[in-house]
Amino acid sequence: MKIDAHHHLWDLKKRNYAWMSSDLKPIYRNFLVEDLVKTVAPYKITGTVLVQAHQSVEETRWLLELAGKSNLILGVVGWVDLKDQQLGKTLADLKKHKKFKGVRHIIQDEPDANWMLQTEVMRGLRILHEEGLTYDLLIKPHQLDAALRLIDHLPAMPIILDHIAKPYIKEGKREPWAAQMRQLAKSPHLYCKISGLITEADHARWKTKDFTFYLNHVVEVFGWNRLCWGSDWPVCLLAGDYGQVLQLPEKILKPGATERQWAQFTGLNAQRFYRLS
Repeated sequence: MKIDAHHHLWDLKKRNYAWMSSDLKPIYRNFLVEDLVKTVAPYKITGTVLVQAHQSVEETRWLLELAGKSNLILGVVGWVDLKDQQLGKTLADLKKHKKFKGVRHIIQDEPDANWMLQTEVMRGLRILHEEGLTYDLLIKPHQLDAALRLIDHLPAMPIILDHIAKPYIKEGKREPWAAQMRQLAKSPHLYCKISGLITEADHARWKTKDFTFYLNHVVEVFGWNRLCWGSDWPVCLLAGDYGQVLQLPEKILKPGATERQWAQFTGLNAQRFYRLS
């Protein structure tokens, strides 16, 4: 299988996205299933994981509805209020959809760097784990310390780190990101997505070499059996096209990978982590 483990869809007529404005011209329009199919077809993508972009259960239900009508979308990572006292009931309802695989919160935009360590949030994460669901961890480097503490508290929970924690690629900054990632990777239940990177570089002038250190580092610390590839389409259109995002790890990492390792990275790991079928 060749799986894009991270992309989005949205309909601007249905809801407003707090993080999106008309200034973001390449992505300020609707992106629906038919657009996805046209985009991935030339690259022989066999399945995808659709990830939330709006913090509402209503959007999660809509994403599941879209996935239910598409053979291409294999799983949905939605949103729920982790602090909700009725969380178990909400999850039970969402789990009626077989493609509901996990949950994400846009932690990167939370003003409190320790948001994820709140007692109510931790309780919600434990309920997710009990329900057999995964968690996508969307953070920035200044939140990595909190992520390390989170992993200590939830050592057995299947968590996947989105966009390799968005290192400061544009500035070429490596530390303390690299050391913190090495620590995080010691948790065997933590996976990592090589995704969403070109938007962390200079949108107009990035080059392949800008990413070499960061990609090689995550391979070194996580190993090939806990890495997944994701496009972060259509957000990636702010800095490049789908093909460029796909080719980036191909240029940097594929020459040093075995056939088995490359198969793990491009599909098998995502299939296992999200329990895709």
